[in-house]
Amino acid sequence: MLVRKFQDKEDTLKGDLLRRISVSLVGIPIMVLVIYVGGWLLGAFMALVAALAAYEYFLLRKNTTKGLSGLGVTLSAALPLIAMLYPTYNEFVQLGFGLVLFGSVTSLIMVMWRRWPEGSPIESAAVTMMGVLYTGGTLSFWVFLRALPEEAMVADSALAGTALLLFPIWVTWVGDCFAYVLGSRWGKKKLIVTVSPNKTVVGAVGGVAGSVLGGLAYNHCLLGEMAEISLSGEMVVLVSILIAVVGQLGDLSESVMKRQGGVKDSSNLIPGHGGVLDRMDSLFFTVPTTYFILLHLFYG
Repeated sequence: MLVRKFQDKEDTLKGDLLRRISVSLVGIPIMVLVIYVGGWLLGAFMALVAALAAYEYFLLRKNTTKGLSGLGVTLSAALPLIAMLYPTYNEFVQLGFGLVLFGSVTSLIMVMWRRWPEGSPIESAAVTMMGVLYTGGTLSFWVFLRALPEEAMVADSALAGTALLLFPIWVTWVGDCFAYVLGSRWGKKKLIVTVSPNKTVVGAVGGVAGSVLGGLAYNHCLLGEMAEISLSGEMVVLVSILIAVVGQLGDLSESVMKRQGGVKDSSNLIPGHGGVLDRMDSLFFTVPTTYFILLHLFYG
């Protein structure tokens, strides 16, 4: 019986790994192509991702304070579309802030009928707008970072914008791989067991080290050689460390949401990967962080 259970578990793990690889082989080229084309395609794609992420976010809240999912999903998808029309942060923030303010007022009005007296109206309105900013708000920065080389007049090629946006994605992914391998092999002491029992201190430190190595390699091979955007080694190390730290915080934050919602994955949308929130948890934090750091660097 024990042998059979072990074999079933091993078959399940192999099946999950095969699905993960298959999805990655299809998904990664599509993502790179969308980023390279940029413009309306990137904005529309991020709007779709934001809508799916917001939908999963509101599903996680079904057993606690419920947000206004219809309003939240709509506003979340609208923010990347606004970013598509106004791909610089200074241009976007005026209309984007107006939309968030409109959504806040609208949600406060709607909860009077939808959540009172049985529900928690103020908390429901807050949950709604938090979901909008967490998903659509952060994903708008994919458009900003893609357009940053042209905005800062560092370079105006599609390759430069693509390489710059892929930088935090690559650094985050390499850090995750190092964290998983080193944590699984040598991790003993747990990081925050009440949030994520599988995360270890060794894994967290290894993730930071992996991000730094990945960032240095990427800077040398792509930013410097292909996109003509070369950062100093010190700057790459600093940015990579910050990406690693905020990425791990983003991962842990989503783990808290899932634990409060009582689920293992945010959804089963992506075979072998869980849901959109599961795949984007770190990137919700790392892409905006990278944008603001590089914006300050380029503009001095």
